[in-house]
Amino acid sequence: MTSDFSSVALIVRPGEPAEQFVGAINHGGGVAVQVGVTDAFPETAGGLLIAGDEAYSDADNVPQGLLDAIEGSYPVLGIGWGMHALNVAMGGQTPVKISGHRVPGEDLCSHPLFMAPGGKVGYTIAGSGWVTVPSDHSHGLLPAQVADGLLSSVYAGDQVVEAIEKPGRDWFIGVQWPAHMIDRTPAGFDSLLLALVERSERRV
Repeated sequence: MTSDFSSVALIVRPGEPAEQFVGAINHGGGVAVQVGVTDAFPETAGGLLIAGDEAYSDADNVPQGLLDAIEGSYPVLGIGWGMHALNVAMGGQTPVKISGHRVPGEDLCSHPLFMAPGGKVGYTIAGSGWVTVPSDHSHGLLPAQVADGLLSSVYAGDQVVEAIEKPGRDWFIGVQWPAHMIDRTPAGFDSLLLALVERSERRV
């Protein structure tokens, strides 16, 4: 007898709490399997969420589970630090210091971004054009830092890249905004999490 379930591997930036990201996976109806940065991708998982609130640095090594997920063509969603890790894993550069995307002393600020039509991010969210999102990051990717073969599908007004994706691959997406904060993002933005969980379904 077989049954369907969605088990999502979760890699969180070392030193950051995992609970908020576990909750995001649960919101999508999935079960989180926490994985360390040096651990292999778990056999029980059908997809990967890699996330963190801070910036990816030169000292960070690409998590083994991410490399395994890429090699195995598993669906992957990166948030914040996780988006930077996706970019580095594909041959891109680490993020650079930026301004205007974090307000010292405040929990979150917000800014508009442009969602290009035709990308997977816009298609999944069912939106395009300008929209305002929460923001709290001091580093970001500029177009020159993005890996060859990745599409920058969402931009802020200052040209900071807010989402990357790999054309031709079913599900390989990274976003800069805190997509796990479901109660703070615009309506429909949780579709990214729902879609990851749906694509992570395995049969046992």
